[in-house]
Amino acid sequence: MRLRIIKIVFLKELREMLRDRRSLTIMFGIPLVLYPLLTVVIASVGMSKKKEFAEKPARVAVVNERAAPQLMERLVRPDSGLRVIATDRPAEDLAAGKIDAVLVVPPDAERAALELKEPQFETRLDRSRTSAVFAESKVNKALTAYEQWVIEQRLRERGQPAEVVRPLKRTVSDIATADQRFGKVLSMTLPVLLLMTGMLGALFPALNATTTERELGTLETLLVTPAGRIELLVAKGTLVLLSGLLTAFLNMFSMALVIWRSFSLIEASMGNMTISLSALSLTYLAAVPTLITFSTMVLIVGLLARNFREANSLATPLMMIPLASMVVGIAEPEMSPGLLVTPVANTTIIIREVLTGRVSPGPFVLAFISSCAYAGLLLSVAARVFTNEQLVNPSWEPVSLKGLTPGRGRGGRRNRPARLPAVDEALALFAVALLLSFYVAPSLQRFGLVPMIVVQQVALLAAPALLWAWLGGWRWRDTFSWRRPAAMALVAAVLLGVGLAPWMQFIGTLQAKIWPPGEAQARLAQFLLRPLEQHPLFLPLLIGVLAGACEETLFRGPIQRGLLRRLPKWPAIVAASVLFAAAHLDLYGLPIRTFLGVLLGWMVVRTGSVFPAMLMHATYDIVQLLHVSREINKVGATKVLEMATTSQGSGLSAWMLVGAALLIAVAMVLLFGSPKRAETDAGPLPQMPPI
Repeated sequence: MRLRIIKIVFLKELREMLRDRRSLTIMFGIPLVLYPLLTVVIASVGMSKKKEFAEKPARVAVVNERAAPQLMERLVRPDSGLRVIATDRPAEDLAAGKIDAVLVVPPDAERAALELKEPQFETRLDRSRTSAVFAESKVNKALTAYEQWVIEQRLRERGQPAEVVRPLKRTVSDIATADQRFGKVLSMTLPVLLLMTGMLGALFPALNATTTERELGTLETLLVTPAGRIELLVAKGTLVLLSGLLTAFLNMFSMALVIWRSFSLIEASMGNMTISLSALSLTYLAAVPTLITFSTMVLIVGLLARNFREANSLATPLMMIPLASMVVGIAEPEMSPGLLVTPVANTTIIIREVLTGRVSPGPFVLAFISSCAYAGLLLSVAARVFTNEQLVNPSWEPVSLKGLTPGRGRGGRRNRPARLPAVDEALALFAVALLLSFYVAPSLQRFGLVPMIVVQQVALLAAPALLWAWLGGWRWRDTFSWRRPAAMALVAAVLLGVGLAPWMQFIGTLQAKIWPPGEAQARLAQFLLRPLEQHPLFLPLLIGVLAGACEETLFRGPIQRGLLRRLPKWPAIVAASVLFAAAHLDLYGLPIRTFLGVLLGWMVVRTGSVFPAMLMHATYDIVQLLHVSREINKVGATKVLEMATTSQGSGLSAWMLVGAALLIAVAMVLLFGSPKRAETDAGPLPQMPPI
């Protein structure tokens, strides 16, 4: 039934969009007609103009021509590409365009040059004219040949053979492939083109599906039908997203063919260029989450605007956001973790790396996951706006900040009831914490490992979660699962932390044999080894306690709680675990951290308390770091660094693994034997209204 309603509404919106010539022009007319036409015209005009200037002799006036007779002989040669013009007013003729260049020869220049003096020749041009570029090249060629003749004459007069100044033979070898050369050219324009056209392609369908219907009064009628709002939003949103994605797709391939054809018509100094369809496909895949984000933004604008004029006013500043991609493309910054989690910048950088053939899985996955998080956040916001009962109220002020913070009455009591975090708030919190970690944490390294760990865990992970809970008026106990756990659950958490540490090391050793560690693991090991050597006991305890408390407060608190309100138990736990693993910016450790995150999330749901998860997380980290400290004491930091960056074993014995397996088994028995706690002490979680 739901699919049928979605299909009916989707087809209705599609028919409305096909009647809108603006949408059709942007989606099909520009990429399929305008780009090729402009290419043919511009390429033809450019080729004819270049051929004209290359074949036509440049008009040059020479001042004091008798001072360099040998130079004049070279200038008047038929193959010089120059035509010497006699004039009494060279400056006026140059300004009027009657000549292309003026060559000023100093008095007695040739004799001075042969006597080892340095006469200065001056070329005057009018660079506001295109012909100046070609004239300058031809004059410089003649001056270079004249300079070679002067040097040879100097040597002969001093009894030296002219061969001593014979220039070296030089060749330039370009190691870039034809795909990479074309990718470099394409990476300068394709990111901003993809994002801008995708947003434009989604703009008018979004306004037609929201603002126009509000003005015509059909939106209110549609909302009171038996169809649920979730079906209506899915149908409208699907059409808007497909319009944006299709427009971007057509523009990408059209522009790629246009640029390739242009460079094939005009002789390029970069050599042959070819189009890589696989690179273009990967480029489009990298841009899809950001395109969804921008399409959702214009859909939200359509929902918020009360009329079409207001929608255009709100959409205008949004259209400037894709231009940030152009700034990033021109600046060509080095790829960094911070940029890979920054909206728009991450997509631009990844597209550049893909097109130039230098992309690696780690950065691509990080940028893709972060872009998906932003897209999910915007989709949640759109769902929240669409489900608001005030949507068809003309006096509604959706962008008002009223009610953002919990109001307080007398005695400090809230005027509105506390609530649980929504999924969009959870994703927004993750995005804020991620950006803070990647932009602030690197600057803390100069203060040392201990201050960096303390500030990063407390101020950049736990503090945003607690501040967000206070601003949003969340129910603290239910949001963070701050409940007294059973004693058996705490014992099981310690046993799991101790037992999992050796097995995760063993799995890491097996993983290294088929997937060798990269530079990121080497840098992390180098950063940790010296402090661990100096503080073998204090540092593991500090890192373990802070990571267990602060990371679990964020990821198993509002993030997992918000996801549980929209997703079934296991998908929510897995999603929160993937975000937890991705936040460490370590693709190599992603599988193990995701597994541990799933186990921690399940433990919170099973016990109803976050404290066993905190204890297990802290115990696991402490045991891992104590093992590293022990190995440093036994074999030295250099050997441990070599073990961390290769597939060598880490000193684990079979008996140690057997003992760890027994601890895990006992812990699981205790967990399953302990009473299962309800999600909240007051009953099941309240669900958000259906959308």
